[in-house]
Amino acid sequence: TEVSSGVVMIAFNSILLYLQGNLGVAAYGVVANLSLVALAICTGIGQGIQPLLSEYHGRGEVANVRTVLRYALVTVAAVSLLLYALIFLGADAIAALFNSQGNARLQAIAVEGMRQYFLGIGCAGCNVVLAAYLAATERPATAQLLALLRGVALIVPVILGFSALWGMTGCWLAFPVTEAAVLLLALCLERRARRVQ
Repeated sequence: TEVSSGVVMIAFNSILLYLQGNLGVAAYGVVANLSLVALAICTGIGQGIQPLLSEYHGRGEVANVRTVLRYALVTVAAVSLLLYALIFLGADAIAALFNSQGNARLQAIAVEGMRQYFLGIGCAGCNVVLAAYLAATERPATAQLLALLRGVALIVPVILGFSALWGMTGCWLAFPVTEAAVLLLALCLERRARRVQ
């Protein structure tokens, strides 16, 4: 998972360097720093529920496992909604903090990037929580599959394809589209697993 975030940064930086030069890379620096903070909050929620899920799963208390998961998903959805609202409304001010020279083009790229990229923060947060849930309930292979899809296998081709089709907009939207696709897969796998039980 940690290696994959480096791969994603390299892919984004390479494409943005090609599309917008150094200003594109600088704009991604703003987005990437905010993304690290936002995902750290979601990771904290995921790590916080793991011991509870493991304990309840070990005891066979399925209802408690589902309750904790539901609380975690609602919490991460609420936090993500709040974060997106703050980023959307404060995009100009946030970009200005990183834009000490007042470069108008950098400001515009960063603002657009934040507003488009962070459309995926809710799905990303849910994916982090679901991966923690899967690992805690003895399904590490599925958890790893989600991590690999989010971190390398799906996002890199999506970035390449979307940026080729829609330029900067496609590049920024690669994150939300990837996270939404992985979340859909995770929910389908979970539904199938519950039918089998």
